[in-house]
Amino acid sequence: MSDSNTPKRKLSGPTTAKDLIFGTSLQAARKYLFLPVEKKALFYLVIVTLLSIFASYYPPSEGYYLASKGNVFNRYGTKVGWFWTLITVGPFIWLSSYLHHKSHSEALRHLTRLLIATGLWYFVTHTYMHVEKITGKCVHHEGGKPSDRDQCSLAGGKWAPGIDISGHAFMLIYMCLIISEEAKSFLNWPNTPKRNIRIASVQECNEFKMYTNSVQGLFLILFFFHIFWDFQLLITCLFYHDASQKLIGAGTAIACWAITYKFWYPLCFPSLPIKRKIKAF
Repeated sequence: MSDSNTPKRKLSGPTTAKDLIFGTSLQAARKYLFLPVEKKALFYLVIVTLLSIFASYYPPSEGYYLASKGNVFNRYGTKVGWFWTLITVGPFIWLSSYLHHKSHSEALRHLTRLLIATGLWYFVTHTYMHVEKITGKCVHHEGGKPSDRDQCSLAGGKWAPGIDISGHAFMLIYMCLIISEEAKSFLNWPNTPKRNIRIASVQECNEFKMYTNSVQGLFLILFFFHIFWDFQLLITCLFYHDASQKLIGAGTAIACWAITYKFWYPLCFPSLPIKRKIKAF
């Protein structure tokens, strides 16, 4: 006769279509975002080179909707890409770091990486604009010497671009590399909220499940934006800028990533993203 005090195993409920889609998406996101970042950086450099050379010799028709700078993906996606990075990567860093350390100050420390990246993005993009301004010129204008596009337009002239380095190639690649680095904090995400042998209470388990669902949702959002930025990079390579301008942008993005994640963060503040070797906080 079995002992009535013996704990019974609780069977999980049937898997719904929603659970299946969510689980499959999460697995796809893991495979994509956990690819070695070094290989991604090299891949971006190669693909930008090849596609840019191809577009130089066999330029695609500019009649395509995606070739227009006013298309909805460019206007509300790429042009405000850093905004999307701040509101997606930021919450992911904060929540995953807070749950790991149980400390607001530690979460803020990890969030500093995004602040540093924002400073680099601002510096690089404004440097590109300054280079374009001092190397460009206004033609067919009436009097004066307009020094930028706006003044040239007011003078009735046409702005002849100078060295117009691809800010989009820089930003898109840099955002993807940042997403890939920061996504590592989801690697070996634990199944329970406790790192010791004490059994967690029902309330602790429910709270942990709620927070884990939030982190998983943010992880999937990062996956979506990574794919979207990759697509936008493809469009940039085929339709915008010269090959050399895109290569400089790509090279700058990889340099910014390497300087911070390969040399700066491993040595000092604010340190690299969390890397768990086992499934425990």
